[in-house]
Amino acid sequence: MSISLLVVGHANTGKTSLIRTLLRRQDFGDVSDRAGTTRHVESVKINIGHQTIVTLTDTPGFEDSIGLWDIRHSDSFHSFQGSNWLRPFCDSHFAQDEFEQEAKILKQLTSTDIILYVIDIRQAPLGKYLDELSLLASANKPIIPILNFSATPSAHLDAWRKVLAERHLHAVVKYDSVAFYFEDEKRLYQSIQSLMPEHYDAVNQLVTSREEAAQLRLTMATNQLAELLIKAASSRLECAQYPPEIAESTVFENKIRQLEQHYITQLLRLYEFQQADLVVSPLAIQNDRWQQDIFEAQTLKEWGIDTGTSALTGAAIGAGIDVMSAGLTLGTATTIGAILGATWKTGQHYKDTLKSKLTNRHYLCLDNATLTLLCLRGLTAIQHLHQRGHASQQSYQLITPSKDNEFIDQMKPFWKQAQQHPEWEKHTLPESHPTLQNIQTVLEKALTSNKH
Repeated sequence: MSISLLVVGHANTGKTSLIRTLLRRQDFGDVSDRAGTTRHVESVKINIGHQTIVTLTDTPGFEDSIGLWDIRHSDSFHSFQGSNWLRPFCDSHFAQDEFEQEAKILKQLTSTDIILYVIDIRQAPLGKYLDELSLLASANKPIIPILNFSATPSAHLDAWRKVLAERHLHAVVKYDSVAFYFEDEKRLYQSIQSLMPEHYDAVNQLVTSREEAAQLRLTMATNQLAELLIKAASSRLECAQYPPEIAESTVFENKIRQLEQHYITQLLRLYEFQQADLVVSPLAIQNDRWQQDIFEAQTLKEWGIDTGTSALTGAAIGAGIDVMSAGLTLGTATTIGAILGATWKTGQHYKDTLKSKLTNRHYLCLDNATLTLLCLRGLTAIQHLHQRGHASQQSYQLITPSKDNEFIDQMKPFWKQAQQHPEWEKHTLPESHPTLQNIQTVLEKALTSNKH
């Protein structure tokens, strides 16, 4: 049997917003700055597999708790003790007329396990809120106050804590439905566990499931960013000259921007947000001329030449000189492969690369400044969406944080490696590929340490 949670509070304190964030869904209810947005009672379940752990019930907001308090203590109902007044009131004409919205809340009180009282701590604890708490307390059900918008500095936080403590409500949870932090949600579930220990294991299972899901999303997000960086770094465009023609630069820049947009779209889908939630300005792109250093150790290693000894290094350099001589004389990459012979395992792969070097062809690629910008924008997008509540109504303008030189220095060797492999742009590397794994490791470390 699931735990029934009744979400109540004054109008526009963020009740529906809280449920959206707990569900990780934007399509539940109606969230707006208009007063009294929610007019009906609506329930939704949180499941693990086919098992329902929690049932959340959204309610309209209290609109006239002061008037309702007066009715509660009027001649019609003052004689009723505790929760006994609830049913007679809900059957009365008051519930059909001026207190129709409040009656929708009160009808749910007797059947719920726990009341979640949502507080907008940007507002001072006025008398109407205190009346609401007193009315809810009369139902004799445990109450967990939820301090919403807690990520926003508020001068009223201490006042609210004092008011709640005076009413013996000490299991207070700070929770922001706009700026989401999983630890706050975890504390909410821990409070539920303390009030309903018979459901401890089920709630614990839910918390574990949520933690695993969050980590999986983070892993998938960094995987997507690593793929973007590999494809961007390995991208080349052959051009007739350097600097290139404007049309050639435009083609190349559009290709890179499309790669980034595809990444953003994937990321939004992963975190279940809409395109409008993340505003991305056009990426500033700087082109560079790509040239391969045929004597660079990594390149020689790709050819199957071990540079670990001076003899082999000398042989490799000698082979390189022969390659250049043959290429200049004969103008063919086939001859290059023939000269290297069996030592060149991947001759076909480097045919065009070496041919371009020897015949003065040019390739456009991204310089390190652009790759740095692309990487930092991608990290910022992950960080924001990972902590964005599903009730947030404000679009986020993607900004670039200050550069962490240590982090960028860790990334540069992978970019250089990708530049040696233009075929990586066309194919998605397997998850087991060492370059992809290494980039992911650096990205995850940067995210968890906030060092980027």
